[in-house]
Amino acid sequence: MREALAPHVSAILTGVVEPDVRRVASHKIPIVALRATPPPAKSGAATELKRLATNAQEMFRLGRGLDYGTYDHEMTLRFGGLDDVLFVLGQATHFVQDLNQPLHAAWGETRAEHNEIEAQMLYRTRQKDHTYRGFMLVKNYSCFAHEVAQHSSQHARALFFDREIRRVTEVARGQAVNDTANLWQSVFWHALGPERSRQLYGIPSPVGEIGNGSLC
Repeated sequence: MREALAPHVSAILTGVVEPDVRRVASHKIPIVALRATPPPAKSGAATELKRLATNAQEMFRLGRGLDYGTYDHEMTLRFGGLDDVLFVLGQATHFVQDLNQPLHAAWGETRAEHNEIEAQMLYRTRQKDHTYRGFMLVKNYSCFAHEVAQHSSQHARALFFDREIRRVTEVARGQAVNDTANLWQSVFWHALGPERSRQLYGIPSPVGEIGNGSLC
C-alpha cells in the first residue's frame, strides 16, 4: 500500500491541511470539562469525518484513480486520478488526527491556552516509530470519530492542568498513527472488498473491528 500511495503524497498532504483553511465544521467532540463553563453546541466533527470517508470510499468504489494496469485508459481518464480520492481521504485524516489531540475532546480552555499547548505538542513531536497494532476494520465512521475522542479525552486533564506535554504527545501520536492506518485501510477494504484490496494494495484481513460499540 505504501508503494502505491507514495507518488501521491502531495495530494494527501494538501487534503490533510485543507480543513484548517476552509472550516465547515467543528474539529472537536467535547467530552471533558476543563472549567465550569457551559458546554459548547453539538459538534459536527463526527458527521464530517463520516461524510469525507464515505465520499472517498465511494469515489474509489466507482473507479476513480484506478491504475492503467487494471482498468483501461478511457475509464481512468473519465474518472480522474488517484489524487482526487486521496485528497478527500486526507481531509478525513485531518479529523482523525485532530480528535487524537486531547484538547479537541474537551472544552473550557481559552483559544490562547489551546494554541500554546498545541504548539508545545508540535514542537516536541519527533519522527519516531510507533507500534502498529494491526488492521482494525472501521464499521461506522461516525462511531469511530466518537471512539477516538473518547480515548483522547482521558488525557485532557493531564495535558491541560499538569502540562504532561511529552507523555501525552507520545501517547496521542502513537494512537493517531494506528487510527489513521485503520481509516485508510478500511476505506479501501469497504470499497474493493477483502480479496481485491489484498491483491491490489496488500491490505490484510482485519484483526478486529472498531466503530461499532456503545457510542454508535
